[in-house]
Amino acid sequence: MKTQRTIKLTLAIATAMLSLSAAAATPDASTVIRESEQRIKSHSEKTVYRMELLDVDGQTQQTRGIELYYKRDGHAETSLFKFTSPPVVQGTGLLIADTGKTVNDIWMYLPATRRIRRISGAEKSNWFMGTEFTHEDFEDYKPDAYSFQLDKADAACGDGRHCVVVSAKASDATEREASGYGQKIYWIEKQSMYPVRIDYLDKAGKAVKRLDVRKLVESGTYWRPQVYEMKNLANGRVTRLTAISREVDGQVDDYHVSQRFLRAD
Repeated sequence: MKTQRTIKLTLAIATAMLSLSAAAATPDASTVIRESEQRIKSHSEKTVYRMELLDVDGQTQQTRGIELYYKRDGHAETSLFKFTSPPVVQGTGLLIADTGKTVNDIWMYLPATRRIRRISGAEKSNWFMGTEFTHEDFEDYKPDAYSFQLDKADAACGDGRHCVVVSAKASDATEREASGYGQKIYWIEKQSMYPVRIDYLDKAGKAVKRLDVRKLVESGTYWRPQVYEMKNLANGRVTRLTAISREVDGQVDDYHVSQRFLRAD
């Protein structure tokens, strides 16, 4: 009888330990997001991209040049995107300042008007310069404004890679109203912790866009994709960004992430 009780106790302890081990092996969704954010965010960055606007048949309708300047100073982050070609869009730019507020500050400059226009929260879901990106697609995870749920702890995500799949919904009322999406689903590659795919769902729960990143390479101590492709699932059009050159944690002056540079010719 004593032996039987001992066996039952041993089995109970083993079961409890296995349960604890399984719980420890399953990541918490918010932890995954914050680790990804920590792993992929540099202190500064300058990247030159070739942008291609592709039709439903995959034919290039227009090719553009665009530069990204990024700088992080403490908890404040600033990103500036500026078109360099062709002449019809040259000089047009977008400035995004994330200072920890619920809704980021966004400004846009159009050379034709020579004015900087502030993008209101309600406008951040608008399309950006005829591309398949909206203004909010250039923002980061915004963990303080979203709640996260672990969908899959391990999922195949192409090229022999494995991802953690996390869905995000706006938990902040202001962000929920301003965003054009009801949900975002991040596929975060385990080795690099880089989101290699993002599914965008509208507020009715229908998938409307998908971002795929390809050719992850090491750049200093960070991983960066060589190619981003944003596909509009409604019309089949794609906007592709291919990195031509990239400098991570190099010298980016305050000027290059300022309104003065945004309006500079």
